[in-house]
Amino acid sequence: MELRALGASGVEVSTVGLGGYELGDGENPAIERVRQIVTTSLDAGVNWFDTGEVYLDTRNETSIGEAITGLRDELVVASKVAPAPDGSGLRPEQVDAACRASLRRLRTDRIDVYVVHSPDEDSGVPITETWDAMARLVDDGLVRAIGLSNFGIADIEACHATRHVDVIQQGLSLIDHEDERPVITRCGEIGIGAVIYEPLASGVLTGALTREKGHEQWGPEWHDSRFYRRLFAGDRLDRSIAFVDLIRPVATRLGATVAQVAIAWVLRQPGVTSAICGTSNVAHAIDNAGAAGLELSDADLAELDAATALAPPPLA
Repeated sequence: MELRALGASGVEVSTVGLGGYELGDGENPAIERVRQIVTTSLDAGVNWFDTGEVYLDTRNETSIGEAITGLRDELVVASKVAPAPDGSGLRPEQVDAACRASLRRLRTDRIDVYVVHSPDEDSGVPITETWDAMARLVDDGLVRAIGLSNFGIADIEACHATRHVDVIQQGLSLIDHEDERPVITRCGEIGIGAVIYEPLASGVLTGALTREKGHEQWGPEWHDSRFYRRLFAGDRLDRSIAFVDLIRPVATRLGATVAQVAIAWVLRQPGVTSAICGTSNVAHAIDNAGAAGLELSDADLAELDAATALAPPPLA
């Protein structure tokens, strides 16, 4: 699988990465299962995984740290620090402490890619102060590449002016996060890598979505979330299902799965470096990795881009 550079950091990641969240907290699935998915992904050419301190209340890092024992030098490890109260907080001393805690949970002496998980809406800590602390982690040898997730271009460029932003993490898929495309494109233009989360829209673009599954999987606890309101509320579930059906002819023509077509589309977008694909299923991990080798022609891309007009509309 092709490796692509994250900015000028020297870190190279495979075009498909493994999302850590779905690997669980060490109990479901078991550590042995996590290790199996990691090793299967490695065999398929995936060289990196993504986790974060807030995933399963730090237990995801702990689970993965145990599972990758003996595999550390084969993997690019990515994690994130998040604003308080869910995360450690983004004050400089909090960032330093969070990184060291993640190092302990991941059982490693360095984190290859360390990212600020999201903007801090409450504490008033300027992002430039947080970014200075992130840069010091690189200077201290604890981290190799640093980045920002879910930030607007103004904050990204302000940080980039003081210390190179190596990577951003943004959402993007055929059916969602379309408003992120200008940020991703601009970052590519100024030498910042972009790794994409939710390329399959949290499973919507796997091809397995039905009305029954939609209602069962996304119960009442999800109904206030942006994700649910965007893709499932009212008649949006029917539109999401109908949209997936528009991808099937392309997948059939290419001898690929719907999921592979959706991931391959993301990988062809301007500025995109890699796509994070989360799963707790070995077969799905192999299928996702296969998207890296799927060639979409200009005609395929035009057909998929035309289909996006029939996806559920953006939220007002």
